[in-house]
Amino acid sequence: MRIGRYEVATGGWTFIYYPIEEPTSPNGGWIGLSELVALDEDIFAVVERDNQAGSNARIKRVYKFSIAGLDPQPQGGTFPLVQKTLVRDLMPDLEAPNGLVIEKVEGLAVNRNGQAFIVTDNDGVDDSSGETQFLRLGTID
Repeated sequence: MRIGRYEVATGGWTFIYYPIEEPTSPNGGWIGLSELVALDEDIFAVVERDNQAGSNARIKRVYKFSIAGLDPQPQGGTFPLVQKTLVRDLMPDLEAPNGLVIEKVEGLAVNRNGQAFIVTDNDGVDDSSGETQFLRLGTID
């Protein structure tokens, strides 16, 4: 999956590649990124998740990666591949209330004290229970 960077001063786009996991759910599905947060000038956190809920959910994770030393390239170039590091598997957090594991972990925020929070999207009860979870993760190192 590629991630783009827009340079306001030049109006140009450059890109890097982010390696996503393969689906592991017995129901198949896909894996994607639902959030990207800058932790500093070079380090980013992402939420990587499958599109599965309940007992079919398998991949709901926070990863970090750095772009330090990488040379993002314009469209048509060879995009550098980032090296990601698992920060937290969110499945235990989502299973803790003993309810349905919600599919859409959509938001990640980190406050000035380094505390991380996630929130799920309830899709306005369209094909969903309507439940929203807001969870404090603690610090992400």
